[in-house]
Amino acid sequence: MHSNFYVTPLNGLVIFKGLLWALLLSWVFYQQKADEPERALKHLLLAAMLGGFVMFVVIMWEKQVLGTLFSGADIYTKVNTFFNLSSAYRTTGIISGMHTGGESIDGMYLILLPLTLGACFYFKNNVARFTAIGAVVGVMYGVLMGFTRATYAASFIAIAVLCVMYFLQKWRSAAVSETGGNASRPSANNLSLAMVFGNVTSYALLFYAVYQLHKFSGYYAELSAGFLYALTLLLSTQRRINTLITLPILILAYLGFTYLNLDSFQNSQWVDKGTVSDPSLYFGIALPLLAFVGVFMFNRKREADLARIGMETTVLLLVSVLLAAAFSGARINIRAETSTSDLNTRLEHWQGIIDSGRWNTSDILFGHGLGTMPTNYALSGAGELDKIGTFEFNKQQETLTIIPGSDLLFSQRLSLDNQGAYLFEIAYKATEEVRVAVALCRRNMIIFEFWAGGCGNTVRQSLPVTIEGQSKTYLMGLTATPDSLFALPAALTIKATVGKMPLIVESITLTDAYGQQLLHNPSFDNGSDFWFFYYDFEHLVWHVKNIYLSFAYQFGVLGVLLIAALIVSAYFTFYRNNQLFSLPSAVFSAFLASQFAFGLFGDPTDSARTGMWFFFMLFCAMAPVVPLNGRESQANV
Repeated sequence: MHSNFYVTPLNGLVIFKGLLWALLLSWVFYQQKADEPERALKHLLLAAMLGGFVMFVVIMWEKQVLGTLFSGADIYTKVNTFFNLSSAYRTTGIISGMHTGGESIDGMYLILLPLTLGACFYFKNNVARFTAIGAVVGVMYGVLMGFTRATYAASFIAIAVLCVMYFLQKWRSAAVSETGGNASRPSANNLSLAMVFGNVTSYALLFYAVYQLHKFSGYYAELSAGFLYALTLLLSTQRRINTLITLPILILAYLGFTYLNLDSFQNSQWVDKGTVSDPSLYFGIALPLLAFVGVFMFNRKREADLARIGMETTVLLLVSVLLAAAFSGARINIRAETSTSDLNTRLEHWQGIIDSGRWNTSDILFGHGLGTMPTNYALSGAGELDKIGTFEFNKQQETLTIIPGSDLLFSQRLSLDNQGAYLFEIAYKATEEVRVAVALCRRNMIIFEFWAGGCGNTVRQSLPVTIEGQSKTYLMGLTATPDSLFALPAALTIKATVGKMPLIVESITLTDAYGQQLLHNPSFDNGSDFWFFYYDFEHLVWHVKNIYLSFAYQFGVLGVLLIAALIVSAYFTFYRNNQLFSLPSAVFSAFLASQFAFGLFGDPTDSARTGMWFFFMLFCAMAPVVPLNGRESQANV
């Protein structure tokens, strides 16, 4: 409570909480699995679905979409607000520690995505399956808003791994059933290689074609393609619909698809129509139609209900939008242009982390310890704490000492009136002039246009020098931004941005027009209690930003081998129970693939909350549930 725990051994204890909670939660899961294996898996998937929905609502609130949807704005503004994928977004929610967003929230997306997508395959009841589809959409909305290239790639990998493994399991089950249950003589006449290759080619062409069409008509390409895919699959798999009825419907749908994309192209504000030739435009529209013909032809022998069609359509839409967001748009192109410099910055950061380590025999074998990187990195000088700022609370004098920096921000949540005028008072000591910025804000976000959202009259003032041994008080008048039902929480924010010497703060008070004190712990009697600190942009000082280097640095060779042993043990358990291609194994594989793909540029395990779910998945994978074909009839909820 009295220090910046990122530069103390306390950081290791904070992260260890996640590991400890993972052990306790996995023990609870083991007990339920031993008694009721079906219910244990079902509850885990339902929990992930609930988490996906809650996170989606939090994003809607923090991104201020809810306020727009329930306002008097026109319908175009409301739809545009919801589908605005050009803004970069991070959320505090209840995930982040010292700053808003970053790899903690990305890691949480990549934990929820395989579980919610797995729930789409697990549940047989249509209501439960469509609910799971909604949860997947909620999680993927957060992924798209996150605007992180590594998360885009990891999400695509998770979806691909889970779908491929589930497909292989269904193919294997079909082969075994055709041989009378004899798995030693595989056969798959109902799903021949020609059908497999035909479907793979059709879907690959569809993804490529929709991505190309996106350049002309924007996200209308994905939306119209999703509708046409669902219709094509419905007409292809429903044998009760006569061919004479099917063909006219498909032709009309194809004409509608063509018209919608042409109209979107003509009305687009983002496409330079003078640079687009008519042949390239018509070819871009015809290419998806060719892919849809392949989808229709190669799915004639399939049986698919509405829930399965809806699930496949959702996955198709999500992957298509993911590809478009990852490789299209002005902002992502700007980020792509900085890829080389970003990589060089990361390489320098990783080299600085290696240089900050001791790397004797003991450290190589057992690691430097959980959460020790920020302390070693910062104290070695690579962190430049005097540049970004840090702080410490003095227990004896009950004061706050701030090392001024460009990024450190102190904040306390409070209740504010709509149009209230407030008096801010700070008692301090300073041996040289220090410039501060004080504001009453409604903020819960950072990055680009959101980081300073909701701040009213920000007062930037230089605090005069004090006489040695004496303190001064300084008064400022502040105003609050309007409150509303969906407004972000109010907070007093303080930054000390300019100055080389420490600023010693004895007390901070904020009173309203009635003279009522609004702040808790204003004199720092209880250290940092009620005070929260942000680092908005300088993330590299506090994070390894690479899960492989993080494991090597913290756990050493033996720790890395133990983590590898956990993963191998999980797959051995799946294999021993004849579940290597089961749905739980597919979910676990998708989770690992996404986490370690994202781990090239991030380390979600250095957050206690996200690290808890990471290790929970590792521990619980060693207790797989009963095989899928043994519970088909029990999964209806």
